[in-house]
Amino acid sequence: MKVLVLIIKSTNEKNYILRLIISIPVIGLAFISCSNEGNNLNSNVKKSEFVTIKENKFYCDNKEFYPLVINYKADLISDGNSYWIGPHAAYYKNKEAISYNRDSCLMYIKNDFKWIKELGYNAIRLVGSPTEPAIDYSNGSVYYYATGKDNKSYNLFLDDSKIMLLYQAIDEIISIADQNDLKLILLTPINTKYNKTEACFEKFATHYKDRPAIMAYDLYNEPLYFDTLLREKKEVYEIVKHWQDIKNKYAPNQLSTIGMTGVREVLEWDPNLMSVDFLSFHPYEYEPNQVLSEIYWYGKYVKIPWMIGETGVPADDDSVKYNIQTLFAEKTLLQTFNCGGLGYSWWQFKDVQWLDFHQDYLGVINQNGITKLKDQTIVEGTAKPMNAVIETFNPSKVTRDCYLPENYYNYSRHKYFKLTGKIADESGKPIEGGIILGWSEDWRFSYHTVSKSDGSFELFSNFPLFHWRLSATMYDRLSGDIVPDLNQKDKQGTINTSIGVLTLKKIEL
Repeated sequence: MKVLVLIIKSTNEKNYILRLIISIPVIGLAFISCSNEGNNLNSNVKKSEFVTIKENKFYCDNKEFYPLVINYKADLISDGNSYWIGPHAAYYKNKEAISYNRDSCLMYIKNDFKWIKELGYNAIRLVGSPTEPAIDYSNGSVYYYATGKDNKSYNLFLDDSKIMLLYQAIDEIISIADQNDLKLILLTPINTKYNKTEACFEKFATHYKDRPAIMAYDLYNEPLYFDTLLREKKEVYEIVKHWQDIKNKYAPNQLSTIGMTGVREVLEWDPNLMSVDFLSFHPYEYEPNQVLSEIYWYGKYVKIPWMIGETGVPADDDSVKYNIQTLFAEKTLLQTFNCGGLGYSWWQFKDVQWLDFHQDYLGVINQNGITKLKDQTIVEGTAKPMNAVIETFNPSKVTRDCYLPENYYNYSRHKYFKLTGKIADESGKPIEGGIILGWSEDWRFSYHTVSKSDGSFELFSNFPLFHWRLSATMYDRLSGDIVPDLNQKDKQGTINTSIGVLTLKKIEL
């Protein structure tokens, strides 16, 4: 039976529904990597250089570097005296052996990183409690969450004398990455409401500023979901500029990024107003071809360096066959490169046991069987076929052709309801590439579309839209409410509601 796939991501967490796979021409691919010299903290081997950006390309060791990244979730663990980092507990069936034994944790991480390198990845985005400070909202204090046996917590606060034990644990992970020629992107978020998270980052960056294995710091993750305030664009610009100033002061040789959910961020966290070194987009399939369409939009309208920081499609080879996942990886990686993206990152390393199918099977490794690595090391699980896409990718052998999906303006091909209008600047010039969102009456469901070259838009939905919001990059934002006439239908039987010509003002900084 053929399975078509679509991933829908909720506004609260990564929940996915399988519905429809994308369609794009595919060509053969092969692989290139950064030649990072393998080394550790005590090695005399020449260390690789910092990753830099020149002429809208990453460079490493004086060579072009195309990051092929896997998201790897880690846990901070403690026995009350010492602290160490282990793989996320759900990555392995034998959680007890991994979580509460330091030597076992390091062994698993060493083997995981070795495996990641063998699969063709050249970088890891490290996420989880070791680098992401938590917040006690009752008093505003900031800490790093560590767990031990019987779910006992051994949290580390910034002013705790043991905070250096956290840094030592992360030092071990950096050394393991070095040994396997892997660069690291560390998720080190700064919270817009809690200044103590800035102090956490300042201290963290000061400690690691001389480590070229750290490619970049991810300063904020998915503001669309986690920044609850509706901010003006100038305010967002000032916030990000302030963060970049901190990064430049305390870690001038490393890069900065922000994880952006996708094109909807233009309404508030406008990508061209982000002063970080590069952006990391996280497109998932709300609707058919959405990832290909969003990547097309990034390539056409985002003027600062960008890459894919997260994407993925779940597959268990039962309800969703592995070839569906492989096809998604092949087409989205190709689209990323062809549309000017500087790198590509998959969510996540291994299948998990979070009791939600669509989250559980996004991994590039399943939990079945065992695998023998090149040095005969035995690891738990089996690599899924999609990893061949990563292993064989070679940018030098790909011709650029940024693909425009035929359903770019109406992902789901709905016909029931249509919101129309036109966007122009203050001189009356049409604005192309603007983003228009519409919501159901109770604000629970939404769709979006993009304005055309003449500034017009047609936002289709399978339910009436009562609220709308629109903007374009480097322009302000407008919003409004409507009461659609459900009896006003066109010749195709579509309920058509127009909001006329709308004028956006250019953002002046």
